[in-house]
Amino acid sequence: MIKMKIRKIIKPLVISTIIISCAILLPSISGCSVYNMIRETYTGEEEVLELPEIEIDEEEIQEIGKSDTNTRKSYDIESEIDFTDESARNPFKPFFIRDEEEEKNVLKLEKIYTRDEVEYAEINLNDFTYRVKETSPLSDIYLVQAINEDSVALLKGDEVINISIGEIIYD
Repeated sequence: MIKMKIRKIIKPLVISTIIISCAILLPSISGCSVYNMIRETYTGEEEVLELPEIEIDEEEIQEIGKSDTNTRKSYDIESEIDFTDESARNPFKPFFIRDEEEEKNVLKLEKIYTRDEVEYAEINLNDFTYRVKETSPLSDIYLVQAINEDSVALLKGDEVINISIGEIIYD
């Protein structure tokens, strides 16, 4: 019988111990207390942290503002864009197509000489020197028509190009 009474007392005692320990441990883990929770619930007030006092240096703020203004000024457009300027790239032209200016060949007649009674000309085409004689092809583009004393006549399609010694031609 005493055991029965002890069992009846132990069960509520364990339950109340668990509730009290939860009420003590839970606030310490979560960082809030039961007193503060009850007070905030009934009064409707929340505990607000106060911000620390900070000294504001007005001169430093103005210096920061000046540098921001200077930065904005450096990005301002100082002149209008001229769309008729031919040096500007055409936005409707693909990147992979070369301009005609890039495809121009640079020809320079270096010298003319005779060896074994055959006249030869040294012609520099795009930084590569060719040694050619009359009726010889020059890099699948030109054909040597005639070699004179101080000039060479080249045939490019239907066009005849005369080049003198030391002269540079952009074709």
